[in-house]
Amino acid sequence: MNDNMKVTVLSAYPFHMVDQARQLYHAGVLERMVTAVPRSRVGLPKEMVSTRLRRSAFRRIARRASNRADPLLSRAVVRDFDRWAVSHLGDPSVVNGLSGFATETLSRASARGITVFCDRGSWHILEQRRVLDEEADRIGAPRAHFDPFMIERELREYQLVDRILVPSEPARQSFIRRGVDAERVVKIPYGVDISSFSMPTEERLPGAVVSVATVGMQKGHTHLLQAFHMLRAQNTSLTLVGAVMPGWDKRLGLNHPGIRATGPVSRSRVIEELQRASVFVLASVHDGLALVIAQAMACGLPVIATEATGVRELVTHGVEGIVVSAPPDAQVLAEAIDCLLSDRERARAMGAAARRKVESLGGWDRYGHQLVEAFRNARPGLA
Repeated sequence: MNDNMKVTVLSAYPFHMVDQARQLYHAGVLERMVTAVPRSRVGLPKEMVSTRLRRSAFRRIARRASNRADPLLSRAVVRDFDRWAVSHLGDPSVVNGLSGFATETLSRASARGITVFCDRGSWHILEQRRVLDEEADRIGAPRAHFDPFMIERELREYQLVDRILVPSEPARQSFIRRGVDAERVVKIPYGVDISSFSMPTEERLPGAVVSVATVGMQKGHTHLLQAFHMLRAQNTSLTLVGAVMPGWDKRLGLNHPGIRATGPVSRSRVIEELQRASVFVLASVHDGLALVIAQAMACGLPVIATEATGVRELVTHGVEGIVVSAPPDAQVLAEAIDCLLSDRERARAMGAAARRKVESLGGWDRYGHQLVEAFRNARPGLA
């Protein structure tokens, strides 16, 4: 039963939003997806996808125009997509837009009496900025740049929408700390496609630690590197999988013989790195819900992660991994890594439990069911 509910999903980028649209389609409640992702990548009937392909060209221009500008947050690109999306909504009863990218569209939809959501994959933007400012001051790094244009858009959306979707309890609490009514903040953890991530067929490398994340301040790499240099275990290695933010290779001393930074790699390479390692670590100072945690668990890895990653949505401390505070104390982090590297049987047991846990979660189907309920409950007369 869908109560004649129809949902339009707005997202210029894939993120989790393509999976969301697919789930809504399978549930029979998708009106359409409005995006800049090519139809071939969305995987839905072409009549249900409106795509702004020229946006890719805008993104390339924005990247060349300014070395400082984040191409994902280019003002011209965001405005263009938002203005275009207004006329491609279809006839929905609910609209869900990726936060910051659909402000005008959500405003106009609300004025038409449509129930509107914004989908925030991270913390409240002011809490995000606060945490990163504190981390920058703590480690002596330059503060992260937050475009006032995007902050204004985010804050406007938080006020105008009926509900805000977040993926984890830390993200939810960040909104409550900023005075948003708890009833308006709905937590729905993401799913994971475990069919693509599997247990290794060969023996893992002893002493091999892996972290998959963009190397920089947000993911807590300063603390992770400090912890690595404190390890008591012998013959250890640390592999950092992901792009390295400018200047962070020198700041972190990534030329150390025991450290390997891969740079950006394919998904298949990520899986290979997860399958060869013995322990997965994510030391983020903040995250919405790091999907890579579930991916590491699907590869049978014990997880060490900070509270700020949303790890408790997936891991019971001491069962599938070890949860540490955020920002992490380097000594505590080192002790957690040493604990698993020195007790291979415990690490194997945690890794096996991690695989069983993600298998039990229901993948994206559970996410889809919860999402449909959240949309239905927010509509007047259907709660």
